[in-house]
Amino acid sequence: MMGPMRRFAVGTPRVLVGMVVVAAALIRGGCEPDPVVCTSSGSVAHRDLQYASSPGTSAALQSLDLYTPVRPDGCGPTALVVYVHGGAFVYGDKANRITDKVDLFTGEGWAFASLNYRLVGDPGAGPTNGVYPAAEQDIAAAVAHLHDHAGDYGVDPGATVLLGHSAGAFLVALTSTDGSFLEGAGLGLGDIRCTATLDTTYDIAAQVARGGSEEAMFRNAFGDDPAVWRQASPPHNVAAGKGIPAFRIVTRGTDERIDQSQSFAATLRGAGIAAEVQVASGLDHAGVNAAVGAPGETRITDPLMDFYRGCVDGGAPAAGSGLS
Repeated sequence: MMGPMRRFAVGTPRVLVGMVVVAAALIRGGCEPDPVVCTSSGSVAHRDLQYASSPGTSAALQSLDLYTPVRPDGCGPTALVVYVHGGAFVYGDKANRITDKVDLFTGEGWAFASLNYRLVGDPGAGPTNGVYPAAEQDIAAAVAHLHDHAGDYGVDPGATVLLGHSAGAFLVALTSTDGSFLEGAGLGLGDIRCTATLDTTYDIAAQVARGGSEEAMFRNAFGDDPAVWRQASPPHNVAAGKGIPAFRIVTRGTDERIDQSQSFAATLRGAGIAAEVQVASGLDHAGVNAAVGAPGETRITDPLMDFYRGCVDGGAPAAGSGLS
């Protein structure tokens, strides 16, 4: 009797453990549903959504196009990328160079919005003539509109990131450092998770001092008062504790332009704000923008997407992030 009883006593725990393992495998393999993959199989365009109505202003200049991803049932609200086009503050349109960006961001399962804004000297710009701070107010109003209607489009307003090229990059940099524009629209800097800028400059006084077309562009958009130039320059709005989002800065061109980008990033990091710089040697001004989402392009697109994924997932780069 002792032998069989001893074999039964030793074997019982092993049998129980084996049953538990088999049951767990059956649950994982046969009963639990597969996790939902929330990348997109396409997108839906919602065009010409008017986000503001300023007196005397064309509706076209205060409208946006929103592209939402087609995703399986079971996916929650999606992140939102808000893009601002360039054009020296005087031209450009929300439809310019966005096809690859729409495919890139909606393919990730995110929503993508491209904005129009009041342009300097445009007949539709109304009594402001599009001069500072009209465009900045428009960007903030557009973000607020998207947040207000987030539920209509399956968007998570807490996962909003900004992207801009050229003059649009300057505008998103200023919107992300001077909180007054978002506050005027009922939001705050904390409502932007992170910001990426594509090939711009950041110090108006320095650009005016260069003379020529750079001086003319900034005087046209910001006037002639050096106090306004300082107020409207992103680096001069940086301070610790304001809630300024993390930045990814892509630049190219002259040493002066690269130095200005690196100086802005250093100012951000000095205030405890994550900032990284990529020098895109070999690309021209338009090429930096065209690279984002271009089929097979990895140099600009991949690190940008890694940056945004980190922000959307709540793990933005540390404040000490440096140059790349």
